[in-house]
Amino acid sequence: MKLINLVSMLLFTTAASTAVATTIYSWTDDNGVVHFSDTPGTPQASTVELSVTEVQPSMQSTSINMTQADNVELISIATDIEPPLPAATISLLAPVHQQTIRSNDGDIKVRAVSNRKLNKHLQAQLVIDGKAYAGSQTDLTWLLTNIDRGSHQIQIQLLKNGKILASSESITVYLHRVSQARPKNSPIQPR
Repeated sequence: MKLINLVSMLLFTTAASTAVATTIYSWTDDNGVVHFSDTPGTPQASTVELSVTEVQPSMQSTSINMTQADNVELISIATDIEPPLPAATISLLAPVHQQTIRSNDGDIKVRAVSNRKLNKHLQAQLVIDGKAYAGSQTDLTWLLTNIDRGSHQIQIQLLKNGKILASSESITVYLHRVSQARPKNSPIQPR
């Protein structure tokens, strides 16, 4: 029980304080229970100096070592901290900027790449002509169908819980398709 109290107090002190050093008082009561506090409980309390370093929130593993010196238990806590992730990026692979696409059905195939693995919290959203196309998804390929002929702006956004985390460059593509005025399979009449 005293180990749990000490470890939880040390972890709380480490996480909540950014001070350079903290003084902890330790004493043993008449029942043999060792107490730790930031104020001395009795005149016989001994001081224990702890060096406190700032703790990063993404800890992978923690090891606790206990030793006993001068009738006081000393505990050292060592943690392995993950390095921070690089900034999130997303880029368009296809089509390329200023590309002319010939598709009578109005299809545009879009592919992107990101340095993050997509999941239910981190998704990609395709934006065409300033409007979101369909919903966000965890796949980095899209097949746009029945797009009107002409020029179109395409961009991909990386969303984390609905908020934009990163955006690709905006590109312009030109879609060429048969005129809408002439039916799809009507033959051309000679003059």
